[in-house]
Amino acid sequence: MPSSTHHVIPNPEGGWSVHRHGAQRASRHFATKKAAEAYGRRVSFNQQTVLIIHHEDGSRTASDDAASDPPKARRKTSNGDR
Repeated sequence: MPSSTHHVIPNPEGGWSVHRHGAQRASRHFATKKAAEAYGRRVSFNQQTVLIIHHEDGSRTASDDAASDPPKARRKTSNGDR
C-alpha cells in the first residue's frame, strides 16, 4: 500500500494544481481539472502514491490508488488530436 499521497486541488489563482502531500510547492499547474487529473494519475502511478481529487471548494471528491491502476494510454484520433 502506498504511504504517500498526491492531490489534485484548485489553484487560488486559477486552474488546478497537482501537489504531493507535505511539499511546499505544487508539482505542476494546469488550466483544466481534466489535465491535472491525467498528470496526477501518471505521477501517482510512477511514484506509487494514492491520488486524491478535490472539488472546487476544496472538499474531497475521490480517492484513487493509482499505484495499482496504470494510467490510460493516449489514443490518437483520426484528425491527430489527443
